[in-house]
Amino acid sequence: MPGLVPFSSLDEPVGRLPTLFANPGTPSSRKKEDGGKRTVRLRLLPNGAQERRLRRIADATAKLWNELNYARLVQFRETGRVDFRDTKHEFYHRYKGVLGVNAGQVVNLNNNAWKSYFELLKLYRQGRLPKFYRKPSPPGF
Repeated sequence: MPGLVPFSSLDEPVGRLPTLFANPGTPSSRKKEDGGKRTVRLRLLPNGAQERRLRRIADATAKLWNELNYARLVQFRETGRVDFRDTKHEFYHRYKGVLGVNAGQVVNLNNNAWKSYFELLKLYRQGRLPKFYRKPSPPGF
């Protein structure tokens, strides 16, 4: 049928064609600065079932981020440290059934946010941050 695109493995027809936007300000031939990466924006036009599934994944992702971040914040306030390995193991296995490999990506992004916070905190304590920087705060929810 013209104008209908199958969606992943479900083979459900989507009544509209998705629109693909390429960011015109980021040429793909640039290799020195960004490793050859470019930005692609995709406008999704899901049907009802697909939208519910995407929302369930988005809600689970936000819930994983918030729970993981809260557990690490409590650890940091109690001990002054964060146990990345144990919290990663606990929350990854709790959410891998819903999110699959995306659970690992959320955990890795949270790891990066906390490591960045610790680096900024170290620079702050050494007095090496610019004057307009205030004291760094832990990653947000």
